[in-house]
Amino acid sequence: MNVLQVSGFPNSGAGSGTLMTTQAEDLIKKGHNVHTIISENQTDFPRLEGNGYTMIPFTAQKNPEAIEGQLPFNFPMFTTHTRSTESFWNLSMEQIEQIEEKYRQAIASEIEQFNPDVIHGQHLWLHSGICSEFDKPLVITVHGTDLMGIQEAKKRASQAIRTLRNPMTSDEDKRKANLELDRAIHYAELAKKGALSAQKILVISQDQKEKLHSLFPDLDSKVELLKNGYNPQVFYPVEDVDKEAVLGSLTASNTEDGIVPTDYDNMALFVGKFADFKGIDFILDAANKYEKTQQKQGKKAITIIVGSGDKEEELQAQARRLGLTNTFFVGRQNHEVIRNLQALADVSLVPSRDEPFGLVVIEATACGNPVIGTNSGGIPDIMNTTGRKIKTDYDFAYDAQNPTIVPPDYGTAGTYTTDLGMLIPYALTGETDEHGKPIEDRKVIVDSLANAVNLIFDGERTFDSKKIAEYTRKHYDQSVINDRLIDVFENAILIHKRNSAPPSQPHGKKIITLQRRKRRHINR
Repeated sequence: MNVLQVSGFPNSGAGSGTLMTTQAEDLIKKGHNVHTIISENQTDFPRLEGNGYTMIPFTAQKNPEAIEGQLPFNFPMFTTHTRSTESFWNLSMEQIEQIEEKYRQAIASEIEQFNPDVIHGQHLWLHSGICSEFDKPLVITVHGTDLMGIQEAKKRASQAIRTLRNPMTSDEDKRKANLELDRAIHYAELAKKGALSAQKILVISQDQKEKLHSLFPDLDSKVELLKNGYNPQVFYPVEDVDKEAVLGSLTASNTEDGIVPTDYDNMALFVGKFADFKGIDFILDAANKYEKTQQKQGKKAITIIVGSGDKEEELQAQARRLGLTNTFFVGRQNHEVIRNLQALADVSLVPSRDEPFGLVVIEATACGNPVIGTNSGGIPDIMNTTGRKIKTDYDFAYDAQNPTIVPPDYGTAGTYTTDLGMLIPYALTGETDEHGKPIEDRKVIVDSLANAVNLIFDGERTFDSKKIAEYTRKHYDQSVINDRLIDVFENAILIHKRNSAPPSQPHGKKIITLQRRKRRHINR
């Protein structure tokens, strides 16, 4: 089978890129052919042997490389990337059209030369909508940040319409609102076009399935849940790690000497990009508590933060305000270093606000490391090994009578201990801010995280590393998951043949008339 992967982002530096590479590597081992279209700002990107690549060239913000045909701006993101802080919401319509034209040309070229049996669109967004313009079977994987993007587009469109309807709006504000409306409608409609045209839509967690349903309730028949997988040749338990060598290879960017100490008693680890939804700010507040608690007991606890992003300066400033002398920012690291750090750490921390899946969770547990994660987004799908339901709002008066519902750990505000680690509450106050966004109960979240770390550091919660790794391999080995993915591809091909018809629109045409859509909204 010839599989064409199409992504709007690089194949490294974010979870979806890692997953795409892992999928491709296993598909190639199984005898399939894979070509990949990605956005990039450098020609020296990770390449799999046997995988063909087409790069949509952008211009890096720092130390830009001269690349033939590159767009004069960086690749845009929903949140941030380790190599780009450009946002979809900063682009002009001209820049959006430039990106789309590059993708149309790349996809058309791949279809002519590679002739894929199926196109696999990574994210339900611009590029997947463009994929639907070609007469090929289409499978789209929803990764979560794309749904956030669609929701954001709808919110921004509503705000722009209110601005345009206001008789007091200035001409300049009208100009900005018109751009915002054009852009938001275009994003939402192109994503919708991809969703309507796809033969199959894959979601990576039950939480994402419910969110997709809220956006496109009529598409349930084509939606399937297929969780992310990992490469067991990359993440696995390591014994007898050389602590001095591993930590000695790191340089902490937030200390004068850059040294990460080896004379600690316990280590907590975070790995991921520095985006707001990752909850690194919770870790720093919690570290201020658990590091002091351990110090009072005569023990030294350290926290290692692996990753980078545009939040780094803000997070390091927070660490300085808190006086965290045993928390170390060590930047991006390769898989070998991360694997060894997982072996050295006592626990991996994933306190995300809304994690679509949590690839970092299974990468940690694949190494045998327990995880403390929030009971939010896709994390409970992984962490809940009980076979029963874990709620976010356990009611002791009613739920205690139901044996299919798991009660939280005694004396906690909603912490659950499972075979893979601990789930802590992502608590809300029940109130909203001036933008209508739910307000977090930060004290409950931070205290729960700090308490869970202390329980593990003190040996009051213990986990079987071997069983954690075995469970992860059994359920999340990408090779096993790819067997199901291939079935999805074959099914999509059959559906496409059955429903084959000429494309509804010629390539390159606008999918909507923006002025007509705008008049319809504004004149309601």
